[in-house]
Amino acid sequence: MIQPNFADMSDTELRAYVLQNPNNTEAFHAYVDRLHAANPNPQLMSIEEAEAELERMVNQGQK
Repeated sequence: MIQPNFADMSDTELRAYVLQNPNNTEAFHAYVDRLHAANPNPQLMSIEEAEAELERMVNQGQK
């Protein structure tokens, strides 16, 4: 099987590929590397903050 060129994929295409091919660790690493490059200093949040953010996102999607 020919491996796609992850560098040529858009963020959306790479994310979709990773979701469709969950056992492809090379694709996963390419996606995580890209996420890290876009945000090299992510802010960690507490469990409570993560739950509140998730609830906000779910409620926003229901509108």
